[in-house]
Amino acid sequence: MIIRHMNRSYNRQEAEAEIRDRGLHEMVFEVPAVDNEPHWHDFDAYLYLLDGTLHLRDVQAGVVHECSPGMRIDVPAKTVHAEQSKGYTVLLGCTRDPATFDEGLNRDPATLPD
Repeated sequence: MIIRHMNRSYNRQEAEAEIRDRGLHEMVFEVPAVDNEPHWHDFDAYLYLLDGTLHLRDVQAGVVHECSPGMRIDVPAKTVHAEQSKGYTVLLGCTRDPATFDEGLNRDPATLPD
């Protein structure tokens, strides 16, 4: 289940420090307009929204989260979700080394292991 943290607002430096303190891998993505199909990842992702608005749909829970700058959104591994946005920038902390993303980030829900 996706968790949207609304009780705290993060600036970039605070987000970077939290990612380091958790021992996560850090990346910045500038995502253009997107309206993608449901998918999942094989790693935990902690998104710190820096710019733009993101509508993140948790397919399994049937909930759409509206995310704005300063929010942290936790997307556990194997959570089927989809994104819709006119464009956003996110600082991503993840439990998997980005150097291993050669097969792509987004996985088809039909391949989700039990």
